[in-house]
Amino acid sequence: MNDDDSNFDQKRLILAVALSAVVVLVWQRFLSPAPPPPAPVAATADAGVPLTPSDAEPATVAGAPRADRPAARPAIAEGTPVTVLEPDRDAIEVTNVDGQIAAWVLHEAQYRHRPKAGAEVPFRFVDRLERSEGPGYFLPPLLDLTLGGQAAVGDYAVATIDEHTVAATWTDPVTGIAVERRYSLAAGADYRVQVDLTLRNPGSASVTYDLEARLRGAQNDEEAGGGMFQPPVYLFEAVCKHADAFERAPAKKVADHLADPDEATIFSNAVRWAGVDNRYFMTAVLPAEGEAESCGFELGPEAAGVPAGTVPPHFTLMTTRVAFTGGEVPAGGSVTRGLGFYAGPKKLAVLRAETPPIDDAIDFGFFAALCVPMLWLMRAFQSYVGNWGVAIILLTLLVKALTMPLTYKQYKSMAAMKKVQPQLKALQEKYKDDKQRLQQEMMALYKEHKVSPLAGCLPMLMMMPVYFSLYRTIYSAVELYQADLGGWIHDLSQRDPYFIIPALLGVLMIAQMRLNPSTGDALQQKIMMYVMPVMFTGMMLFLPAGLVIYIAVNTTLGIAQQWYMLRRKEAGADIPAPGPGKRRKEAT
Repeated sequence: MNDDDSNFDQKRLILAVALSAVVVLVWQRFLSPAPPPPAPVAATADAGVPLTPSDAEPATVAGAPRADRPAARPAIAEGTPVTVLEPDRDAIEVTNVDGQIAAWVLHEAQYRHRPKAGAEVPFRFVDRLERSEGPGYFLPPLLDLTLGGQAAVGDYAVATIDEHTVAATWTDPVTGIAVERRYSLAAGADYRVQVDLTLRNPGSASVTYDLEARLRGAQNDEEAGGGMFQPPVYLFEAVCKHADAFERAPAKKVADHLADPDEATIFSNAVRWAGVDNRYFMTAVLPAEGEAESCGFELGPEAAGVPAGTVPPHFTLMTTRVAFTGGEVPAGGSVTRGLGFYAGPKKLAVLRAETPPIDDAIDFGFFAALCVPMLWLMRAFQSYVGNWGVAIILLTLLVKALTMPLTYKQYKSMAAMKKVQPQLKALQEKYKDDKQRLQQEMMALYKEHKVSPLAGCLPMLMMMPVYFSLYRTIYSAVELYQADLGGWIHDLSQRDPYFIIPALLGVLMIAQMRLNPSTGDALQQKIMMYVMPVMFTGMMLFLPAGLVIYIAVNTTLGIAQQWYMLRRKEAGADIPAPGPGKRRKEAT
């Protein structure tokens, strides 16, 4: 093969590598999650707070509040839950210690904990800080009360009002204010508890009060890692919706911003809601409009209100603090303030139904406009077939059908290129010593048959947003969490335990490569035929099974369509264009 032929083949190989690089860059920019924070390099002797390393300056306390942050409240010791509210789908436990929520439990079958041995148990995804292994989890949300400028923390009496309501009462010995915290979970409520705080002042002087809420997460840094081909489920992020902006920050970003006075970690313009989330679940506070003054992101045990030195190794505590408007309890009068706590899965329809809507918590990335209707379609398919894996297959089939005009052009060009290969080879042999003439004859051949080596690339690039959107939809859907496909796959959000589908995908990719026209030398053909499928199979090994199913089905459909068009082209038949009654005459 002459130098021109080799250069031409090398350009095609470089183009294929470049397109792969584009895919990687798009993923890293729009789809991949932020990395977890670095492992702590040291800790203070008295507080057990992780330190952030710095090459230029001594290490500083990553979780320490800046001067503009509110003063820390005293740590609250963990008490014994004395009351449990049991609505239809979830339950909360209320403790006598400060009358706070102690745990939040999901009873739905999809979310139940499935140990390797033993019966399934309800999912305690909000719990006290006592687990030191396994994935991260949420700590109970706190509603902090300040009376007369002092933190009001006490031992509450907890009593059940009815099957869905519990009240915790306590009298502040300093101000005499009688405090009642009433928690209500209506039957059929979607993962939300209404909290009504009533302050009664029997004294002769008014008393000032302030309120804050803290949403907290305990991230296991060893479980929060991930990358392009192993998306993390348990990476925690602080979130805050204010005005028209939405803030989302993983622990590393919070630590960096806390260390930099020029970076904002407190947001005070029209705060609507705030919380802490991971890929599938979240806890959030939903105040009445205009009652939240600011939200801020913090790290460490002091901000989370847990005793120093109790944080398990390799855990990072993340806190979103929301400050509410304060006021006065008039002499002989009372004040009642209400807000909502949300704790549950990030289901789009449920989040949109909240007041205010909190659907910004689902991170569809750059392709949200396409992801939302795709998620709706996938849910619609599942409602009919009762299996999320089958719903993914049906959604992939629909997307493939809708993109048929673009794939038609791509495969038509590939079929035409394969048909002219014998003539192209003859030209390369005939003019192997005349580079300029070879180029002229090749261009004439392409023009005569109306083909181009690059004609199949543009449709591929145009389809990339659609496939990235489908990919991101499946990636972000909590509906796939512990969803059973059947057979050996019992959780579509986790990798195939036996790597069967990734291995099948590798075989499918080899078959697809064999259908592609190639004018390269033997080494280049082997690279494209075997090395690329092996490389991509390795990438697929640790992806969630739901995503690999989508890729495998899409690849299978592509092979079928490509084989059909190549067979018709080789037989000299017209290849019908997509759409009823449309046929195009192919160049021969």
